Amino acid sequence: MPPQKLTARLLTALKPGDRVRDTTVRGLFAECGKTGGVALKIQADLRQGPRTGAARKPVTIRMTLGEHPELSLDEARPRAMAVLAEIRAGRDPRAGAPESPGVWTVGRMRDEYVRDLEIRMRAPRTIANLGQLFESYLSDWLELPADSITRAMARDRHAAITAKHGPVAANYALRAFRTCFNFAKRAQDAPLGENPAEAVTYHPQRSREAVIMPHDLPGWLAKVRALKNPLRAAMHELGLFSGLRPGTLVALERAWLGLEERAIVIPAQRMKGRREFALPLSGHMIELVKRALAAGDVLFPGSPYLFPTRDGDGEVIATQVWKERTLRGETGHILRHTYSTLANAAGVPSANRMLLMAQKVPGIEGVYLQERALFAALLEEQQRVSRYVLQTARVWVGPMVDSSG
Repeated sequence: MPPQKLTARLLTALKPGDRVRDTTVRGLFAECGKTGGVALKIQADLRQGPRTGAARKPVTIRMTLGEHPELSLDEARPRAMAVLAEIRAGRDPRAGAPESPGVWTVGRMRDEYVRDLEIRMRAPRTIANLGQLFESYLSDWLELPADSITRAMARDRHAAITAKHGPVAANYALRAFRTCFNFAKRAQDAPLGENPAEAVTYHPQRSREAVIMPHDLPGWLAKVRALKNPLRAAMHELGLFSGLRPGTLVALERAWLGLEERAIVIPAQRMKGRREFALPLSGHMIELVKRALAAGDVLFPGSPYLFPTRDGDGEVIATQVWKERTLRGETGHILRHTYSTLANAAGVPSANRMLLMAQKVPGIEGVYLQERALFAALLEEQQRVSRYVLQTARVWVGPMVDSSG
């Protein structure tokens, strides 16, 4: 029979003696035996030894992967790709053949990069998100040798994820693969070729530098304060007035609050830079914290978190989602960029702005700065930012009182 894409319907229609090659995975074919059973097999030429001379004479390898329908096509194709990749790399995949423990599969590539992130003390959420991308979108690649992933496969997978899950998920998944592949090129002894993810045309996404424009602030505050969940309303507004990273904001705990000292002291293990951070609180920020505490006491009494919620089992946990569906593109990391822009507009010097945002001040200037020693000055700067934001948004507590403290 002529080559064609193998389908379950096609396989059930085969007659004894029929053989058809798959056009999706070159080297995979189906063969119907005398009793009517359909076997899924691979065939490829194995070349071993030097690239020239008699030692490179090919040996044809034919292997049965399994019987259909016990082995589905969805299972057979990735298994076939793994076996064919071994053969192309000059390794005999048949039972009893010498193994090659040095081979980097896609799964090993991911795991080694995760270990590197742990050594560099990257945030647990960053590591978990990377692993989730592979499990959700690239799980059938995990057992394949990294050098068996082709540019066409990368482009096809990006297109498939786009169609099923959207352009953002597709971009994140293939960029995660690209990052791990580049790490493998640096880390493993055997050279890897060109990164196949470089052939992907990524979808345009909203710039990470996007901000909420000053003229949009009144409407933004009105929409946030109108949210049905008072905890999420306070959380988003505190995100704007603090500039905290979203992952840090949602994880805030009551034990870290020092309202009399006008600070939230966040432990080093919850900060991206792995250094304890004392966030100065303006008067308006203190009011937002008190608003969240009052709502939490009613909705989640006894919770240790400032912004609690419940998981699927009903257990009280820290909020995990920092974006609001009804405010698409107006919550999450964009608030951090907006804060930085507004602080700059308020006249806060660059070094102080970076300290308020728990960023490392570059150069010799940053070496001699001690944030805790500068806390009083940073609190004044925080009050200046809050006052500017409130004035820009035309939100007033009263004619003579400014809640920015």
